[in-house]
Amino acid sequence: MKKLCFGTFATILKICSAKRISQKLLCGTMLLSIAPTYDIRGEDGTVSDLILGKKNLSPNITDKAPTVDPRAVSNYFKQHILNMLDSNKRSLIILALKDIIASDNTIEPDTIVEIVNGMTKKSIVRRDAFVFEDFIAGVFLYTVLNVENRNCEDSVKETTTEYIQSFEDQKMDISFITTYSNLSMETAYEIAIDARSLVLLAETGGKCQKCGRVLGIKKEGNDVNFAKVVRLSETDEVVLCVECEREIQNASEEVKLALLSEKHDLEVLMAARDATSRYTIEKQIEQVLREVDLMDVTDDTQLKIEPVKVENKITEKRLKERVLFDVRRLYQGVNDALDRLAGENKLNVDKFAKSVKRMYEDASESHISQSAIYNLLVETLFEKTGRKYREACEIIISYFVQRCEVFDEITK
Repeated sequence: MKKLCFGTFATILKICSAKRISQKLLCGTMLLSIAPTYDIRGEDGTVSDLILGKKNLSPNITDKAPTVDPRAVSNYFKQHILNMLDSNKRSLIILALKDIIASDNTIEPDTIVEIVNGMTKKSIVRRDAFVFEDFIAGVFLYTVLNVENRNCEDSVKETTTEYIQSFEDQKMDISFITTYSNLSMETAYEIAIDARSLVLLAETGGKCQKCGRVLGIKKEGNDVNFAKVVRLSETDEVVLCVECEREIQNASEEVKLALLSEKHDLEVLMAARDATSRYTIEKQIEQVLREVDLMDVTDDTQLKIEPVKVENKITEKRLKERVLFDVRRLYQGVNDALDRLAGENKLNVDKFAKSVKRMYEDASESHISQSAIYNLLVETLFEKTGRKYREACEIIISYFVQRCEVFDEITK
């Protein structure tokens, strides 16, 4: 059985430590956070026995631990321990500790295991966002205050490099924050601020997927629109407001399937955007703009001066969300690239804008849907720039939607 003790805790940190950090240095430095005069950084045998779970911690540590300030220990860990750990393995440390805590049957669900913030086993197991130094300092204090380290050899033996590496495919499930919400852990869980829910909220732009209500806390008041994560199938979840969550329980299969289809579209869009880093996509945007060689435009093609909100130009919900997503993320990146190329005399921005507008006008004469027009413009730009970076072409066209060269204001 896996057991949380000082030995298993220290073994996880040792396996995930930075290069050239010895177990003596790591273990001894941690204990100095409780007893500054008790220094075992030069005692190989003592440190080895502690990490292997063969002996208990010295009374020099256990007698002083109840009187230490947990917040001071967290600050100490932030200053002295974090730089001893491999920053790329922080998520693995969290995942391994969560697994051991969840598997340790000697720890009751309501037992406080993270001492710094008073976080229970139940809260830790279902949480995915952590203040790193608080968490490791808090669990460290728990092992010092509450667990006999002697006779933990079997649990330490199970805590291997292979065991920790087994969590590699879950690393993206963990996120790190600088502070916890002032809300209680129970309330925080209720409004779904864990990493999985944040992913769902990012997909929907922070709104209920069904009705579009903004989820979160309004700045001008105290109203809270609760975000509810609803499982529609074994593998699919959506984020809804409380009212839509109630309605969906009794909804027809047709309504649920439509919601699932829309959710899959959101996932595809999110995955496509996240697959490429911001730096890379901005470089690709600039590369596309450097290769622009569009149709000639006539002198009577006029650019629009008065801006119109995207929401007032696009009637199709999914296209609107797609354009707004691009604009929020990379409008300034496209603008900067245009300015840079204009300054280098590599691109006539006005001529390019008129070309996009002319393409839109020609496409709109066919009386096709807004999505079809958008895709046609993307495909044209993609074709004329060597068919290299389609995502960059999509973002550039979204930019011109925002700039008002594409789509007209909806007449009421």
